[in-house]
Amino acid sequence: MVLLDRLVRFDQTRIVCEAAPPTPEHPLARAEGVPAVAAVEYAAQAAALHGALLDGKSEPRHGMLAKLSEVELTGRWLGVPSGPVTVEAELLVRGESGCIYSFAVHDQQGSGARGRLLVAFTNDR
Repeated sequence: MVLLDRLVRFDQTRIVCEAAPPTPEHPLARAEGVPAVAAVEYAAQAAALHGALLDGKSEPRHGMLAKLSEVELTGRWLGVPSGPVTVEAELLVRGESGCIYSFAVHDQQGSGARGRLLVAFTNDR
């Protein structure tokens, strides 16, 4: 499941991506729409893309979302009534065993989430 549609820009510490407005066919949609907590998945995908770009690889390292902290939801639903979703992530720490990013995800109405995520790398590549 790939939620990101466009890389807007990136550098050594930051990445900005966009996703199309969520539709009823969105893989995380419910009857009311896509819950704002799904913003965490958008952020995790942006972090994975950023890592792959930094590594110069076509695919990210294998890893898992190990911890979320300081997460604040802003609104209940993403993309309601419509509009693209903007995903921003900033690399705070990166080592052999994992990385930490702060993130902010929002739609045109300001719904989304912000917080921090920790990715633990696995040894299988």
